[in-house]
Order: sequence, then C-alpha cells, then structure tokens
Amino acid sequence: MTRRPIAAPLVVLAVLLAAPPLRPAAYPSTPLEKRIKAATDRLAPELIAIRQDLHAHPELGLQETRTSAVVADYFRRLGLEVRTGYAKTGVIGILKGGKPGPVAALRGDMDALPITEEADLPFASKATAVVDGRETGLMHACGHDIHTTVLLGVAAVLSAVRADLPGTVVFVAQPAEECCGGAGMMIADGAFKDIVPQAFYAYHVDDTQKAGRLGYASGFMSANVDGFTLEIKSEGCHGAFPWLCVDPIVAGAQVVTALQGIVSRETHVEDNTVITVGSFHAGSAPNIVPRSARLEATVRSYGEARRTVLRDKITRVVTGICQAAGAKFDLAYEFGTPSVYNDPALVREALAVAGRVLGSREALVEQKPEMGGEDFSAYGKIAPAVMFNLGVVPPDREATAVHSPTFVADEAAIPIGVGLMANIILDHQARAAKAK
Repeated sequence: MTRRPIAAPLVVLAVLLAAPPLRPAAYPSTPLEKRIKAATDRLAPELIAIRQDLHAHPELGLQETRTSAVVADYFRRLGLEVRTGYAKTGVIGILKGGKPGPVAALRGDMDALPITEEADLPFASKATAVVDGRETGLMHACGHDIHTTVLLGVAAVLSAVRADLPGTVVFVAQPAEECCGGAGMMIADGAFKDIVPQAFYAYHVDDTQKAGRLGYASGFMSANVDGFTLEIKSEGCHGAFPWLCVDPIVAGAQVVTALQGIVSRETHVEDNTVITVGSFHAGSAPNIVPRSARLEATVRSYGEARRTVLRDKITRVVTGICQAAGAKFDLAYEFGTPSVYNDPALVREALAVAGRVLGSREALVEQKPEMGGEDFSAYGKIAPAVMFNLGVVPPDREATAVHSPTFVADEAAIPIGVGLMANIILDHQARAAKAK
C-alpha cells in the first residue's frame, strides 16, 4: 500500500516553527514551593554525604544500631519528637506542623543485604558479618541507604517550612524489610498506637529508570509472598526393588509438574500467579529410594482472596498425588508478606504534583505490578498507602540490578526524591485539612 506524503519537509518545518513550543510545568511557582526547592538544594551535599556514610556502614535487619543512631540524632537536631525501640532498632520522628491538619507518614527502610560489594566506589562497603556460619560481605544492594537518606531529607525540608505545614508528619525509619517483616514488627510494638497516620508514603529505588523519572502503579504494586514446605515420607528401600516402598522422589516430581497446571489451567489469565519450587532435596545414593523428599516453594499472587484460593488448590493437589502414591506427607503452608496496594486516590493526587515538580508528565512512568514482595504493605492495613519507584540509574552507566554486588545508584536522585516527596506530602496535608 502506497502512502501519499502529508506535507513537504519545508511545510512541516514551517508548521513546527509556528507552533508554540512545549514548555515544562512551572516549578517552583509559589513562595512555599520556592522555599522547599531552596532548602532541598542547600541540603543536597549534606544528604549525599550521609548516604555515602550509610552505604559504607551497612547493617543487617534488626542489627541496624549505628544506622538508627544516625537517624535518631538527625531527627533530634531538627527538633522532632523522637521515639525508639520499635522492632529493636526502629525509630520514628514526629514533626508537628504550624497549622491544623491530619497525620501522614513517610517510611524509609534501613537494612542491608549479605552481599559482598563489587562496585567501584570510593565509599564501597568493606563490612562483613557471619551469616549461616560463613563470613560474608554486607552491602546496601537494594537502595535502603537512599531510602533512609531521603527520609532524613524530607524531614529536614518540611521542618524548614513547619509553620506552613498542616497537621503532623511521622517519619518512620524501619528495620528488617529484607528479612523479617520489620513493618509488621513496628506496628505490633505500638509505633502508631497513639498517633495514627491517615496516609503512608514510601519510595523504592528503581533500577530501570534514570534519575528524574518516577515509576508508579495504581492498585496492586507488589505480590503476596507466600509459600510452603512439603515433606513426602517413605519407608525407603533398595533402588533395584522400588515396588517395596513408596518412592517420594517420583511423588515429588509429580507435585512439581501438577502445580504448574494450577497456574496454566486453573487460573484466570488476568490473575497473575507464580508457583515456583525452588528447593527439592532427596536421597544420597543412586541405588536407594530415600525415606523422604523435601520440597520448598514460593507462591506469588495479588490480594487476600487470591492467596487463600491458591493455598486450597495447592493443598488439594498435594493431597491427591500423595494419597494416590500411598505416601504420608507433611505440608506446612505459610502466608507471608501481603501484596502492596497503592491507593488510587493518593496516586492521582501525587502524580498531579509530580508532573509539575519534575517538569513534565513524561517523567512519570506507569508500571505493571511486580511479583517481588515488600513489607510496606503492612502499613496499608492501617490507612491508604502508596509507594513510588524513584529512578536511580546513573546517566553514564548501564543499569545494574538491585540485589547485585555491582549495583550503583545515581545520587542525583536523592535531592530529586526529597523535593518531590516534600511537595507531595504538603499537598496531601493541605488537601486533607481543607476537606475537613
């Protein structure tokens, strides 16, 4: 099919020259926004230095004693009310604004990972720890040093404009996101017993986007992280005479295969579901049918209803196969971290602010929900919550994945994240105060 040209090149050029140029949204446009930007710009070198210090001194979950001391000291110097002792190392700082309004909260997680850093940075971690009986390096390979630094930065910026801040902002420095469900532990320890936020906010670094871009999802953002352990039992027998006992390896292999039938044939195509058997251990010799086989699996889905349905289906499949094989078994199913649900109203409010602050709606990247887990979901049980993905890919490097020993983040994302979140929270507080 031949297409006729729409216009000659010179005509197109003339049209482009006559059209009004595309201009980014004006920011800062109000006196308060100008003060926020000025405070953010002034703080940027200090915050980058804090981030580098935290990066050089990573600590595992529930062991973040140095990090929490840095946070608590910074909050005190800002004049915040500081509370400690939640989930062992958790800290909250409470900033009371000069105007009446609701309570909002910003979460930053503090823990690092048992990974030996390989990044070529002058402040690369040299810290080590003994994990599972072996010495390993420690590294902020998931950006929690940036999350914590942004938390401190937003606290400092909002403190600088506290007279114009409606309501109260609670800054939550949370331990143990990676390992132990620190969010739930802080809640269980009473972090919000007498000061209950009406909205929760958080960032996660985004290893796919450059600094200055913000990823978002409205609704589900991360998956339920559930799983099970299955032990299939046998009397054991010689491999040359397998009819003398139940073969737990054969039964286990049938379970692994049948589980994928749940995903491909019992699950609606729009209900994203993953069942992965990541561990299957049995036997010690090629000519012996072992006395047991042990399988461990992770199960990912979205929403509370879906996780219950999957548990029931998996239990049915395991029971049926083991009974058909005449095998005894123990199935231990566990509901872990729930899926993060981003409140659509909070997302809409924040995106209106973000488009202006970042200079263009093109900086806002809509993303599909992920199958990873995040314990920020625990706060969503208290009040509407939203987590955004903060672009951190350096301009002169290829993207490196989080949880990688070579992960490197662009520190330019720190002041960007601070200024943006300060404006988002101020906007929310003003809207909520006005609505009352």
